Amino acid sequence: MKARPIVEDIETYAQDIVETVREPLLMLDTTLRVRSANRAFYQTFQVSSEETENRLIYELGNGQWDIPDLRRLLEDIVPKSSVFNDFELEHDFPVIGRRIMLLNARKLRPGSHAELLVLAMEDVTERRRSEADLVAIETYAQNIVDTVREPLLILDKTLRVRSGNRAFYQTFHVSLEETENRLIYELGNGQWDIPDLRTLLEDIVPKSSVFNDFELEHDFPAIGRRVMLLNARQLQAGHHGELLVLAMEDVTERRRAEADLEAIETYAQNIVDTVREPLLILDTTLRVRSGNRAFYQTFQVSLDETENRLIYELGNGQWDIPDLRTLLEDVVPMSSVFNDFELEHTFPVIGRRVMLLNARKLQAGHHGELLVLAMEDVTERRRAEEEVAKAKEAAETANRTKSLFLANMSHELRTPLNAILGYSEMLKEEADERNLDEFGSDLDRISAAGKHLLALINDILDLSKIEAGKMELFLESFDISEMIDEVASTIRPIVDKNKNTLKIERLANLDSMRADQIKVRQGLFNLLSNAAKFTQEGDITLDAGREVMDDQEWIVFRVADKGIGLSPDQIVKLFQDFTQADASTTRKFGGTGLGLALTRRFCQMMGGDVTVHSVLGEGSIFTIKLPAIVTDDKREAHTEPPVAETVVVAPDLVNGEAFDPLQPTNCVLVIDDDPAQRDLLRRFLSKEGFSVRTAAGGDAGIRLARQLHPVAITLDVMMPGMDGWSVLAAIKADKELRDIPVIMLTMVDDPDRGFLLGASEYATKPVDRHRLSLIMKKYSCANTPCPVLLVEDDPATRDITRRILEKDGWRVVEAENGKLGLEAMEAERPNVILLDLMMPEMDGFEFADCVRRRPEWRSIPIVVLTAKDLNSEERLRLSKSVGAILHKTTNSQHGLLDELRDLVANCASRAKTLA
Repeated sequence: MKARPIVEDIETYAQDIVETVREPLLMLDTTLRVRSANRAFYQTFQVSSEETENRLIYELGNGQWDIPDLRRLLEDIVPKSSVFNDFELEHDFPVIGRRIMLLNARKLRPGSHAELLVLAMEDVTERRRSEADLVAIETYAQNIVDTVREPLLILDKTLRVRSGNRAFYQTFHVSLEETENRLIYELGNGQWDIPDLRTLLEDIVPKSSVFNDFELEHDFPAIGRRVMLLNARQLQAGHHGELLVLAMEDVTERRRAEADLEAIETYAQNIVDTVREPLLILDTTLRVRSGNRAFYQTFQVSLDETENRLIYELGNGQWDIPDLRTLLEDVVPMSSVFNDFELEHTFPVIGRRVMLLNARKLQAGHHGELLVLAMEDVTERRRAEEEVAKAKEAAETANRTKSLFLANMSHELRTPLNAILGYSEMLKEEADERNLDEFGSDLDRISAAGKHLLALINDILDLSKIEAGKMELFLESFDISEMIDEVASTIRPIVDKNKNTLKIERLANLDSMRADQIKVRQGLFNLLSNAAKFTQEGDITLDAGREVMDDQEWIVFRVADKGIGLSPDQIVKLFQDFTQADASTTRKFGGTGLGLALTRRFCQMMGGDVTVHSVLGEGSIFTIKLPAIVTDDKREAHTEPPVAETVVVAPDLVNGEAFDPLQPTNCVLVIDDDPAQRDLLRRFLSKEGFSVRTAAGGDAGIRLARQLHPVAITLDVMMPGMDGWSVLAAIKADKELRDIPVIMLTMVDDPDRGFLLGASEYATKPVDRHRLSLIMKKYSCANTPCPVLLVEDDPATRDITRRILEKDGWRVVEAENGKLGLEAMEAERPNVILLDLMMPEMDGFEFADCVRRRPEWRSIPIVVLTAKDLNSEERLRLSKSVGAILHKTTNSQHGLLDELRDLVANCASRAKTLA
């Protein structure tokens, strides 16, 4: 009776234990029916005791516990063993979903009850997930380790290798089998048994969980001597226990680079110290990092007084210079480079100096940004430059004096030559008239000697102008064939002298070229005269053609002869000034040696050149190549735009007389690109009775001139495309138009000499009688003898010119200077004035200005006779065949139009008289 309560107490105790267990428990009988379950079971699977007890385990959850793996455990495994542990079952359970259960089964021996089976279920779902995450993390970590480019070894506490990454195996050329589970010192047949490595791993690392940048230099198997930077870190690796990660960075190349960098820095510093200019290296705070030897020597300071100091503190603050502050604080920060900042300052010890500062920012690697300040002492250079400037000024003064001397000399030399040539020609004519043949040859020699002397003077003056940069180009368009014919006509007597034959060969399409016709003609004349001089009874050929070179048209002249030829040594010095082939040539053939030198310089001025091919004893070929259209860059660069252009018109009413507007004697052509100016002149001149035709450009103007044959043409100088001078050249090259007076409208650049010259023609001294006669015929009157005023200071020139004019039927009034010329004009108004430019009392320029100011004299034609060597400005005012040159800055528009009206009226009157 007492035993039963004790059993009941034990069962109650056991049941309490079962209820306390947190794992779900089921009590099954031998038929696998549920006898009971604990609270954890009901809570875990969310079922009731009614749904569970006395049911077959497979019936639970509407048969969802009928799991094959569970049947195998309960029916096959458990009957054979009273205990079974950790049977893993993964299943989708009702309500709670898919779970992983760890089943443990144990048979209980029968006592007061029959045999029972205790089935314990441990939910390991989260543990399995954690284990899977841990495996993933370990895989992830291993992948990172394998990705790292540095060799890594994972060691355990015994310093055995647990693993290595891919970089380790690749770097040291070893396999996994040769590495893992071996002591690190055994690797590579013991070659990793390195004392410094033992020191790191056995002495240093155990005292610190981390150690960085332990440098190890060693000869490793396979890869040779390397410098490794070792980093060690102890890791608490969970179930793996304590591990040691050993990272190895190969810094061999870095150490070599650092050594090279150090060598380069030393090299650079040596260069800096070698530089003769003082240099300062400043940091971003403008403190001196270093200076070179030249700095310390130049400014006589020590290293201790300089380095690590602000630049403004140097020399007890004497470097605190406002201009230097401006450079370093305002200029340099905005630009990484600054050159040639000039600083003049009184420095300690060395005194006042002029320094040229150059600053440059440098990105100096680990040094950070630095500023290099270089100082060049230019004190002496500046002094020398001042002396050079003074010398240049003196040279320019001397050059101006030389130019003035040459201009005066040209006048002084040509004036007596005028008398020599003039009187010799007059004597020759008189001797011919009296049949004094014995004097003829002597007079011819005098004339020839004078002309030779004139040519020599001209050559010397041309050379001097070229050397002084004063030679100018006077560009015009001209027919090449006509020019060749003129040269051939001039040179033929010289060719015939040595019984030579001149042959002209030219292409049919030569047409025209734009160049300085006088210089081209002179170059051809020089080459042909040389060929004639050095050839006896031979052929001289002038060949002319057009060629295209580098997409540009060129005119090519070749002069070939069968003369004495040249040796290579002679060719070398052929184009030198005052030089001929050799002294014997000079003695035998004469000459100054200037012709070829001038020819080459003229050609080079026009953008071309002269070349020669010659064989000694066989002859020579000289070739001139010139652009078909020469441009004068110097003149174009200094040409100013027109200020007020004007236009041309033609009179219908002159001196009260009406003209038929359809007649050529009543038509004036206006050529101007400005429509306002064309309209202004048309309206003004129409009111004065002229018949006006206008053209907006040079080409149209030339076409109208050929159709209309006007009595006068007014022509603007500054026009786009074809300028006034090109139009003028084309008009004067046309046989039908060349005699039409042209009135130029232009601006003269020099205000000091920019007065009007009413010049109809100009000619140079010595006077060419034939040319003077032709000029004067243009201005002859109906009732002879016509009055002409001759203003000339040289008595001999006046006498010769008077005789020429009187012989042609003129009545001559003479005046020694401009002042007397004006007095003579008060007494009698001349039909035309012959004017010398260089005279005492009042020169020709001032005289012409005075004539222009008088309305009643304004239309008198002026023919200029000058020995003066004219520049472009003077030629602009005295351009040949120009009816007049009007100054566009006349005091008023009314004054300009009055001048224009008078000039046009005068041209129309003369045209009517000659008709």
